[in-house]
Amino acid sequence: MDIIIILIIALAANYLIKIILFQDLSVEKARELLKEGVPLVDVRTETEYESKKIRKAMNIPLYMLEQKVPEILPDRNKTILLHCRSGSRSFAAKRKLKGMGYANVFNLGSFGRAKKIADSV
Repeated sequence: MDIIIILIIALAANYLIKIILFQDLSVEKARELLKEGVPLVDVRTETEYESKKIRKAMNIPLYMLEQKVPEILPDRNKTILLHCRSGSRSFAAKRKLKGMGYANVFNLGSFGRAKKIADSV
């Protein structure tokens, strides 16, 4: 019985950590920003992006952020939305972009969550 309680607590903690770390915006606020034309950046690899993508998203893989983002999105005050497969790479991308001076960067989290949000706009 104790092991079941520990597993339930661990699963709940994992879920809460993902929400706290990997999802910066409410669904409503994310939809509003997408309607305003805020760019949605998919930081997955090119192969992942080509296998399934969100029509409003541009692909800038995590490993290319430092080279590509200043070219494509030079305004460091412009809002940028990020997503990846699970939310962890987009979390890393957010930290990297913040370190590069981008002030308004938000992580939508997983591909599934970002797709639901973008498809409803």
